[in-house]
Amino acid sequence: MNKALHPVAAIRRQQGVSLLVVLILLLVMSLLGIAVLRSSALQERMSANMVDRNEAVQAAETGLVVAQATVIKGTFNAMWNGSTTYTALRTAGGLTCANGYCDRSDPTNADTWQTAPDKPATWTTMANGARYGFTVEYLGNAKGESSEVRGVCNTSSAPRYLCERPMFRVTSYGRGRGVAQVVLQSNIISQPQ
Repeated sequence: MNKALHPVAAIRRQQGVSLLVVLILLLVMSLLGIAVLRSSALQERMSANMVDRNEAVQAAETGLVVAQATVIKGTFNAMWNGSTTYTALRTAGGLTCANGYCDRSDPTNADTWQTAPDKPATWTTMANGARYGFTVEYLGNAKGESSEVRGVCNTSSAPRYLCERPMFRVTSYGRGRGVAQVVLQSNIISQPQ
């Protein structure tokens, strides 16, 4: 004999299934929502770190430009005609190795080989809140002629300023508004202003 289920009995057997399906869908949607929130929070942190790093790089680059423009082409520009030395200019300006102006011109002379500080003595804050500082090391005179005068340095009557160029190493430190720090270093063979 065929036993057909009564419609009321069939409905009673399915009442718990719909609740279970809804709970599973709610759980899946909650997990997806949490994953999206975590992803967006991570992307926000990554973009903030990138901005901070870019600010630190720009600050360090600014330090290099300032050191070249104001220190090397400014304070130490008088070295070109040979009338003064790096040590004399540094002493007259009260610039010591402790505050970032070191002499490394003669590696065989222990008096001129000074250890540069591992961070700048003074920091300059930029408009965006990033900071920079730099150290300048005098490396001695580089031999060579400029593109304007060729063959002159091979003669004994060549002017010293055309054939000897003061050489410096500038180490620039940049810090962003957060925790990013950047160190850039550049060797500069200066030219008269």
